[in-house]
Amino acid sequence: MAELKEEKMGKVFLVGAGPGDVSLVTLKAFELIKTCDVLVFDHLANAELRKGVKTGCEQIDVGKSPGRHTMDQNEIGKILVKKAKEGKNVVRLKGGDPFVFGRCAEEMIVLNKASIPFEIVPGVTAALACAAYAGIPLSHRDYGSSISFLTGHEDIEKESLRVDFSKFAEVGGTLCVYMGMGKLEEIISKLIKGGLSPKKPAAIVSQGTLPNQQKVISSLGQIVKDAKKANLEAPAIIFVGNSIGLSTQDNWFEDRPLFGKRIVVTRPEGQVSRLKELLEKQGAEVLELPLIKILPQSDRKLVAETFAGIATYEWVVFTSANGAREFFNVFFKAFGDIRSFGPMRIACVGETTAEVVRQFNLEVELIPKRSSGEDLAQALVATDSLDSANVLVITGSRNREVLVGMLESIGHAIVDTLAIYQTDFADVIDAPDRDKFIKFGGDAIVFASSSAALSYIEQEEDLQFEKGARLPIHASFGPQTTNTLKENKLSVDVESQDSTLESMLDALINYFQK
Repeated sequence: MAELKEEKMGKVFLVGAGPGDVSLVTLKAFELIKTCDVLVFDHLANAELRKGVKTGCEQIDVGKSPGRHTMDQNEIGKILVKKAKEGKNVVRLKGGDPFVFGRCAEEMIVLNKASIPFEIVPGVTAALACAAYAGIPLSHRDYGSSISFLTGHEDIEKESLRVDFSKFAEVGGTLCVYMGMGKLEEIISKLIKGGLSPKKPAAIVSQGTLPNQQKVISSLGQIVKDAKKANLEAPAIIFVGNSIGLSTQDNWFEDRPLFGKRIVVTRPEGQVSRLKELLEKQGAEVLELPLIKILPQSDRKLVAETFAGIATYEWVVFTSANGAREFFNVFFKAFGDIRSFGPMRIACVGETTAEVVRQFNLEVELIPKRSSGEDLAQALVATDSLDSANVLVITGSRNREVLVGMLESIGHAIVDTLAIYQTDFADVIDAPDRDKFIKFGGDAIVFASSSAALSYIEQEEDLQFEKGARLPIHASFGPQTTNTLKENKLSVDVESQDSTLESMLDALINYFQK
């Protein structure tokens, strides 16, 4: 009789996604998200975290919120058990900390009953993070020596309050109320009836730790009126206590120059991270809308012929960072040693392109003051080194005809071009943040190339804004992209001084701080 093969059991990780800001997620949580087989998430977990999953990871939305029930708790438990029994490692991603009003205990019981191995990965709970990001002290040795975590809506299936807030009026210290916006007036009323003074300091932080964070600092008797005036919405944390009176209307998080601005980045997938990081550090919310994609050169014979004579060139000219990246990717497949590059002089269209080249310990001899093909050509001609010189221009499929023409006609150079990569329009239907862009719009959309601008123009019908969406200004990397936008009757409100990401950041900050 054949032996039955024992199936390998998977494992469930009950993971806290933190309060919203992805930088507050623990290192362990990040690693589990990147490597799991199944990701089960709710609506409070930042969608940005889901972009880091591995290829083939199954993603299951089980989000619950008032008026929106994707799955009930029993169904969620069944999914966790089922996927683990299939031998898969499952991350159950929950907003905040899974043990703080996250119903983790219920899921833990289900897993125990089914003999499913599991781990708990804590997260930063919303009350602590929202208070810190809003500049609200939760304790002070003279004003508050205790902190209480309460829920204003313990179960979305039940309408009544289960916490006796009138009793908590006697506790003292700082009260932190989760999920209380739907019952705000009732909660405040019961606290006052329980003995708290209407003059007691109170605050509400909505969308805490996110670029659209809002806060109201007021008094217990005034907080309901002030919250309505500010149009505060859930998710939010309500704070009550004397230490809150030490906070101010200004704070480190909201005072950043791009706070509250939604910036749309159109760079290809895989090339967004650095610009996104710079913008987010200054307070911006960043949406990803890749408008172009970079593909390798399909003509292998052309590439092979060019590389066979690589040492015969006196100048190598890189017209884009993408071109430089792909060139060296192919180069090292062909040679494996940077010494095979030869003694050529190197010119780059801008500092960003030059940074790519310098990664290989190569010296960039020439960078024009402005990042355009015309300026690059003029700078090369000014070296008086082009007459009858062999020049290799590394470009994309959308050739720099102006540059090549000037090098040949004015500089009298012998120019070969190598389109090392192909640029194609990316379908905006597949863009990660397209739906959010259409629904809410943005404050600025950044075009890094003429190709991105043309892709945007061609696909405008798939980018029609919904009513009430913010209409973004147009920001351009350099004169060539600016000309493309203007030729197609799009205004250019911001243009970076050069092609660096830092220059674009400065340009956006200067524009919005006018």
